[in-house]
Amino acid sequence: MKRRGRWLLLSFLVIYLVNFLIPRLMPGDPFSYTSSVSGDDLDTGYSAAQIEQLQAYYRLDQPLALQLLDSTVRALHGDLGESIHYKQPVTAVLAQRLPWSFGLMAVSLALSLALGAALALWAARRPAADRAFYPFFSLLGEVPAFLVGVLLLFLVAAQVDWIPLSGGMTPFARYAGWGDWAWDRLVHALLPVATMVLVQTPAFFFTARACFFSELEKPYLLAARAKGLGEGRIRIFYLLKNSAAALIARFFLSVSTAVGATLLVENVFAYPGIGRALREAVAYRDFPLIQGIFLVSSVLVLFCLFAADRINAGMGGGQE
Repeated sequence: MKRRGRWLLLSFLVIYLVNFLIPRLMPGDPFSYTSSVSGDDLDTGYSAAQIEQLQAYYRLDQPLALQLLDSTVRALHGDLGESIHYKQPVTAVLAQRLPWSFGLMAVSLALSLALGAALALWAARRPAADRAFYPFFSLLGEVPAFLVGVLLLFLVAAQVDWIPLSGGMTPFARYAGWGDWAWDRLVHALLPVATMVLVQTPAFFFTARACFFSELEKPYLLAARAKGLGEGRIRIFYLLKNSAAALIARFFLSVSTAVGATLLVENVFAYPGIGRALREAVAYRDFPLIQGIFLVSSVLVLFCLFAADRINAGMGGGQE
């Protein structure tokens, strides 16, 4: 446990250092891009004196070592700096964008887990279905998330009127009640969630399939059938229950891939999460915002990897 904790801390420190250095090694100057809060470029640029003042204000005129020390001390106090592009604290930008991204990831991961486990459970006793699902999910698992999103845009959203092409809600909409408000957000999230579910389900299917086929070979299932238990009860109370720990571990492991997929999918559908904020931060060389997004993402991924590791370490493979 202590060794894993040390490796986790070391990983975080390395990620934090790389996260600090990479934005500053990118070509371009953040003050070469002038923008309003809304994200529209202005026609006038900053003068040399203004750039010097801005560099001092954002502490970018200091040596890298001092910038790293200052950034670390402020981060320990919950201050991630001020966004150069949005002209507001990074924590405020993240507070606006993270609920969209976390909601997208949580819903898609839950649906992917349920769908993958259900299909694997259904195919466990049906060889024909298993032979069909295996190559299909093998191929689907190799398709990038952004490509699935683009295909859904052309094949689904462009063909019907009630599914929006982009955004997280209708601009300037007035709702008659909470039902209209919820429906508006639901239809906007439909294709982003569907894209995430399609690219994440294969991992859950193969994990569940491996667990179920492993359990089917164990003698306790023969005893269960000898007791007269039906196949439905055996699958739920034996196969699914004894595979639950592995599936939960897979859920936490999938968070890392879900973060990357979310960043891409949000840009495909112009969804107002951290993916779009990261794209704008990179485009405008917004160092503090880039660091803040990667810091939150890294902490989330490391926590989920640690949780998955603890679940795998505690799995005793116990059976009824």
